[in-house]
Amino acid sequence: MLVRRRPLRAAVAGSITVIAALGLLTACGSTTHHSTPSAAPVAGAVRTAPPSHLCTALTPAAAERLITDARPTIQAAPDKGRAPDVCGYAAADGTATLSLTPASRAYDTELSAAHDLRAHPSSAGMREVRVDPVGDLGRHAFRETAYQIQARQHLTFVVWTTGARTWVLTLGTAASTEPHDEVAQVARSITAKLPTGRTAR
Repeated sequence: MLVRRRPLRAAVAGSITVIAALGLLTACGSTTHHSTPSAAPVAGAVRTAPPSHLCTALTPAAAERLITDARPTIQAAPDKGRAPDVCGYAAADGTATLSLTPASRAYDTELSAAHDLRAHPSSAGMREVRVDPVGDLGRHAFRETAYQIQARQHLTFVVWTTGARTWVLTLGTAASTEPHDEVAQVARSITAKLPTGRTAR
């Protein structure tokens, strides 16, 4: 789990990290770059969820602005209920992940949680937490950056509201990064393609 205070975000990020390995195994078996991963090589091991239609917004070209060799990830399907709606990518060597998902909570709650984490980072296994406003992105937006100590991973969350929904774009990298304006730029570039209603599928 990446961020204890964000149940949905944490679950999504964790599932991307685990399932990315399956997606990359699939990618390694082919020299072509596919817009959606094939589940065939892992069909016997894991039941997979269909690709999220959020990937029509966060396309491979958009993902490659943040991860040069981005490959689509495969998400495991739960035994009961629906998988979280997430579009994810990972670097071929596993050193970076990227995901887009609807926020599980209202924007103001997300912002309050970010400021709380900044004030008490060690409680969530974090350090170097920063929260900055982001202009010209939806009705309101902020960027949160942090270092996750146990996983040794630098995280950037961009959270913004457009239409009736709040979105989260998450980048996790092994390399040290400055506050990542590129993540906000990608968020701006995909906003017009995002669903406008309350449901994403």
